[in-house]
Formats: sequence, C-alpha cells, structure tokens
Amino acid sequence: MKTGRLVLPLVVSLFFCACATVPILPPETPPPEEILRQVGALQQALQGLKGLAQVKVSSPERTWSVQQVLFARRPALLRTESLSPLGTPVLYMVTDGQKLDLYQPGENRYYQGTFQAGSHFLALPPELTPEEVVSFLLGGVTRRDYEKIFIRAEPKEGLWVLDLLSPSREESQTLWVFPQPFHILRAEFHRPRFSYRVAYANFRRTKGILFPERMLLTSAVPQTKISLEFREMELNPDWGEQDFLLPIPRGATVFSLP
Repeated sequence: MKTGRLVLPLVVSLFFCACATVPILPPETPPPEEILRQVGALQQALQGLKGLAQVKVSSPERTWSVQQVLFARRPALLRTESLSPLGTPVLYMVTDGQKLDLYQPGENRYYQGTFQAGSHFLALPPELTPEEVVSFLLGGVTRRDYEKIFIRAEPKEGLWVLDLLSPSREESQTLWVFPQPFHILRAEFHRPRFSYRVAYANFRRTKGILFPERMLLTSAVPQTKISLEFREMELNPDWGEQDFLLPIPRGATVFSLP
C-alpha cells in the first residue's frame, strides 16, 4: 500500500504536465457533505457521451495502443469499436453491465456472454465494475455510501481532499477536488485485494460542462495502466435505439464467452 501511495504523485505529476494557476482555497473549510453534494450534482449533469479516443493499455505482458469509438451512458451502458490504422472497425463490444456481446468482423465471429472485466478482450483490471468503467469514461467516480467522511485542505495544489471510509466493507476512497466548479482531478480507491487510481487533465468546457480530454487509470495488482486522450466528443448526445445493441451479422459464427 505504501508503494502505491508513493508512486501516485509521480504518475500524476507526469500526467499533469501543464498545470493551471493554483487556486486559493477559502479560509473556512466547508462541510465534506457539501463538497460531495456539489461533486454529485456536477457528475449528474453529464449522463453520457459519444467520442473518439486514442487508448493505450500497458501491462507486464503487453502494451498496445488503438483508436476507439466510445459510447458511454450511465449507469453501465458501454459500446466500443476498435479501429484499424485505416479507420475500419476490427472489434465491436457492447455491454449493459451484465450481458456482453463482441463481434470480430475480420473473422466474422460473434461472442455472447456476461461482462467480466478480466476478459482478454477488454484488458481491464478484473475487479473493475461496469459502473466504475462508465464513471471513469465520464470523468468522475462511482458514488458509494460511506460511514465516515473527512475533509482536509491541500493548499499547495489548491484542492479539497475528501477521505471516505467504510470500515464494515473494508473500503476507502480519496478524492482530490477542485474548489470551483467541484470537478475531480484524481481519486484513489481501496478495497480488499484491489486498489486503483484515476487522474483527469486537459479540461475543456463543452455544453456548459467542464470535461477532461485526458484520463489515466492505474492499478498495482494486476499491474495495469490505461490512458485515454479524446480526439472528438459529444456530451449528453441524442441516443438511438440501436446505440447499445449489437445484432448478430448474417453468416457469423456464434460462440459463448467463458
């Protein structure tokens, strides 16, 4: 655990290579519940997105980079289309958080099963829930009920730091929050046998929403780093009936996912 906490500042400092002016915190510390309310309201203003992002995944086994079309909608709807260097789809994936459908057009193979983050198709840490994946893509965190909440100031960065603890579940969450308009710059999550961190950068206002164009997710066990940089995006788009459906193409061979 100590190693992870020492590594985080280095990773974040490299990720936030261009820092804005450090804000000055108010002299009085607000109640942590008020900060959480503001964070929650900001996140609820963004219900989904459609975008094009460069995604890079690194692990001890392999490192790869791919351009992906991403559809994400709360609470757990997700669609990805991995593109070849020529821009043609090579893998489709759709999930509602429980059911998972995959299609490889090059081999005309269609896979059906349940969502498992540890699948080699997804390259995600196995303990990451669908809600956490969607929350990450929307630049926020998944809300959980915690038994204890503490707030402290980080004047060097001009941030409020919230520590959320649940001793009964052996879980904790730490949020680094910008004072206005209460967006999350980074967060740590710890639960039995799994911990991970997220960081957000390059915020741009779109449709009145401040959204990060760069995102980073890291975990120590398994050792994984996932970075995204959006090239195009549409926030709170109009959704079509087929956006999160993946019909079986004619002639495709259907397999069951393990």
